[in-house]
Amino acid sequence: TSAPYLSLQCHGLLWLTCAFLACKVDEFNVSSAQFVGNLRESPLGQEKALEQILEYELLLIQQLNFHLIVHNPYRPFEGFLIDLKTRYPVLENPEILRKTADDFLNRIALTDAYLLYTPSQIALTTILSSASRAGINMESYLSESLMLKENRTCLSQLLETMKCMKTLVKKYEPPRSEEVAALKQKLEKCHSAELAFNINVKKRKGYEDDEYVSKKSKLEEEEWTDDDLLDSL
Repeated sequence: TSAPYLSLQCHGLLWLTCAFLACKVDEFNVSSAQFVGNLRESPLGQEKALEQILEYELLLIQQLNFHLIVHNPYRPFEGFLIDLKTRYPVLENPEILRKTADDFLNRIALTDAYLLYTPSQIALTTILSSASRAGINMESYLSESLMLKENRTCLSQLLETMKCMKTLVKKYEPPRSEEVAALKQKLEKCHSAELAFNINVKKRKGYEDDEYVSKKSKLEEEEWTDDDLLDSL
């Protein structure tokens, strides 16, 4: 997948193609025209971006081996909010958790949490973390509404998992600007090398094709006999 990644990334289209494909996978209906309409480009630039995104979309799907799944905590988070509204009257307005929850979800997405925990675990941790920041104790939600009161082992494991996720968020440090600049330079060098390699391959292939045609013509000429020449006359 490295070659497609480099070619897409250096054109600034990898994340755009991923985002456009993710909308489809998550059944979030956004037309291609609406999608590129959000780009800060001229109409001509938007049209060009659309053509390239659609061109690379199938390539991206192929690199994913056509294995398209939704693995994020946003839907489970909305599900927990609905559950709080219907089955947890202790919290009068669960929507007050949304703002801090969005912040937590954005920060945890920058860590390895998506690779270590399930979407529902991340969503539940988000709910309880937001409640804690608002000074709301929601242990009764775990013990009563989620029926973990009788299963102390499962409850303790869940609390430990939440603690680990919060630690991941606290320990995360965004990369320094000089580190990002260095990585961009490396990426540009990789792309330049990849582009040069592809050009050389195409040139060599074209040369070999020309040589093959030339040899074929000579062979065909050599295959002519004197009788063939007389017949042609």
